[in-house]
Amino acid sequence: MLPATFYKETRKRLAETMKDNSFYFCHSGVEVESTHDETFRFEPYRNFLYLTGLERPNAILLITKQNGNVDEVLFMHIPTEREQRWTGVTFHVEELRQQTGIQRIQGLETWEDVISRMMFKGFVQDAYMDMARWRMSYARNKEQQLAHELQDAYPYLQMHNAYPTVCKMRTIKQKPEIEAHRRACKITEAGVKNMLRNMKPGMMEYEIEAYYDFELKRNGVRTPAFWTIAAAGKNACIMHYMDNNNPTKDGDMILFDLGAQSDWYCADVSRTYPVNGKFTERQKQLYNVVLKGLEVAESLSKPGQKKNELQLISKQVMAEELVKIGKIEKPEEIDKYYFHGSGHYIGLDTHDVGDTDDTILAEDMMFTLEPGLYFDDEEIGIRIEDTILITKDGCEVLSGGIPKTVEDIEAYMAKGE
Repeated sequence: MLPATFYKETRKRLAETMKDNSFYFCHSGVEVESTHDETFRFEPYRNFLYLTGLERPNAILLITKQNGNVDEVLFMHIPTEREQRWTGVTFHVEELRQQTGIQRIQGLETWEDVISRMMFKGFVQDAYMDMARWRMSYARNKEQQLAHELQDAYPYLQMHNAYPTVCKMRTIKQKPEIEAHRRACKITEAGVKNMLRNMKPGMMEYEIEAYYDFELKRNGVRTPAFWTIAAAGKNACIMHYMDNNNPTKDGDMILFDLGAQSDWYCADVSRTYPVNGKFTERQKQLYNVVLKGLEVAESLSKPGQKKNELQLISKQVMAEELVKIGKIEKPEEIDKYYFHGSGHYIGLDTHDVGDTDDTILAEDMMFTLEPGLYFDDEEIGIRIEDTILITKDGCEVLSGGIPKTVEDIEAYMAKGE
């Protein structure tokens, strides 16, 4: 994980936004049953992870602010002897202190007593929860259950949602976060290059994907940032094709949308390659339309630029290029082949939190650009996507080492280097 000093600083920044005589709480999440006696791999709630570095289920972070003094408590589930035997999960207070920078660590069963004593003393009037509720109809998670219990027990308590505050903090990356993103992009690069060295017509999409998966595992990535898309031929025209179970043919192009993660920080990259290592003239022509849309947008990515304008620029450039090659007659006809946005924020989530798309880009923001065109009539789908860091006076393409131009792709696939 990142150094404990990083998590201490994020909590300090959050506490500075809190009213005096208040508290903030955030739940890490719970394990979810998959089948019979198994659970899905636990995924910590990302704002909890951002503030603690902890990946454990059934944990609660509590930050109190009284008379200007800030205190922190981490409530943890203490595994039983049987749980330790079967899962290997242990509870070492000093290790947890070193990892999180939080000195007070208590059993989860003490949560109610601590809150009750604090409320009985009467100094707290405001409480901050961390609620990301995408739809009103969704079932309550543990965070929301705790919020409702508090409101029922103490109707006078003023509840505030700190979710937007923490999300805004996450949009500007700190140095340890940027380095984690760099590692994720380098591992992704190794995986893509391993596929290119081994890819040939006749292989199943999942066979090609397996060379990517091997490099991720070899570099300590247990699961990727998201499920890989490996879509050959007409499958590339399906936006979220994830079956990856069809054979490739000589002359096919194959679209990959993939990314590794490092310390939960994600890479997100799309590339489209000829399975046999050589573009046809038509494939090259269409590919360069999308590539130009990406390159122009990347060249304009810098502080002060409106993020949503980059998508419009990519679309305009691609429309003009399609007119030039006679694929469409008028620029607005690009909508026959262009179906999605051209980028998103990236961080602890692949599609990360962030303000609205009309945000002005600032130094150390991170996002992706991913123009794509999809030609069902020619069974060709092309998407090219990079992970981008905004720098002081421009941008750095963290995924720039992954072959992207026609010349580089053909050269690498011919020589494997």
